[in-house]
Amino acid sequence: MATIYKQKLLGEISAIPENLLPRFFRIIHTLRTELTQQAAEKRTRGSLRGIWGRIDIDEEHISAAKESMFPYEDKGTR
Repeated sequence: MATIYKQKLLGEISAIPENLLPRFFRIIHTLRTELTQQAAEKRTRGSLRGIWGRIDIDEEHISAAKESMFPYEDKGTR
């Protein structure tokens, strides 16, 4: 499948006029650089899922923690 897209890209590149090729190159180079940097950053980021696994968390504990940390938030609803 990747070779199909490469062939399509090469066809598009060959259809570009010569005077626009330097501009097109800068655009493609910037896109490739930005996309590869974003992909590399996502891989290095850790996840808490590995720490907690598949543990179920009781909603009562979450609401109690929110009330203790932010007692001013839910006063209007009670």
